[in-house]
Amino acid sequence: MKIFLVLLCTIVGIWAQENKKLIAEEQMLEHIHDECQADPATNADHELLHNLAANIDNPQVGAHMLCESTKVGLQKPNGELDIPTIKEKIGLSVPDANRVEFLVKECAIKKNTPEKTAINLFMCLDKNGVTYFHEF
Repeated sequence: MKIFLVLLCTIVGIWAQENKKLIAEEQMLEHIHDECQADPATNADHELLHNLAANIDNPQVGAHMLCESTKVGLQKPNGELDIPTIKEKIGLSVPDANRVEFLVKECAIKKNTPEKTAINLFMCLDKNGVTYFHEF
């Protein structure tokens, strides 16, 4: 019984630590979103952001999503995808390493522009249930 209790406490401790990382990351995402919204060059109407698929060609939506993607580290300043960071961020809410690899191959795909790359990355991850990015 004592071994079970120790094991349970260990599992709860690990879960709480991981949960703290995710909470801190979500707070950072909220800050990044606010920074991008505060800049007139990257500000976008929330209604447009909530329907990315219908607004994929909207320049303000593209600028905003690239701003967020770059600030969180998913894309480098030159617009290229940062695969190690993408894996790390997906891993915050997806514990299965094989699933993380699948999602990176499925979603981290360079498009015609850095803005479209950012939008498609977020749409694909959202479609696949990656909850880490719901703050965006």
